[in-house]
Amino acid sequence: MNNFKIILIALFVLSAISVNAQPKPKAERPYNILERGQHMTRLSIIKDQRAKENTVQIEAVNASGGTPRIDGPDMVGADITNILATVGSYNKIQEISKTGRGHTLQLQQVVFPLKVRITISNQVLEVLFKEEGFWKITVGMNQ
Repeated sequence: MNNFKIILIALFVLSAISVNAQPKPKAERPYNILERGQHMTRLSIIKDQRAKENTVQIEAVNASGGTPRIDGPDMVGADITNILATVGSYNKIQEISKTGRGHTLQLQQVVFPLKVRITISNQVLEVLFKEEGFWKITVGMNQ
């Protein structure tokens, strides 16, 4: 009877160890960055949890844009020149602002998942969004 208790305790301990030894699955990101231009020094992608519409807002800013120079041409701001959805779609592009430093656009009425290829000042950013929502992309350029 004593051996039975020892075997039972040993099985219990081994089962507890084997349960704890299993790796926890990593939470999958709701987006993937597939391509990023070399002059994109800062990139932030966040989801606004409060917003209800399916929108992607893209803000591109050149840190040194909009400043006149004594020698040479003025430093130009970041400019969003092309947006191509290769998976999913959007119905409307709305320009939010355009300044000497940068450009902000919104893709509205987005159908997810969305794989979008964005050209900003001759640099390419490609992102795949897996979840619906209001997404904000902020790109800091250094040229």
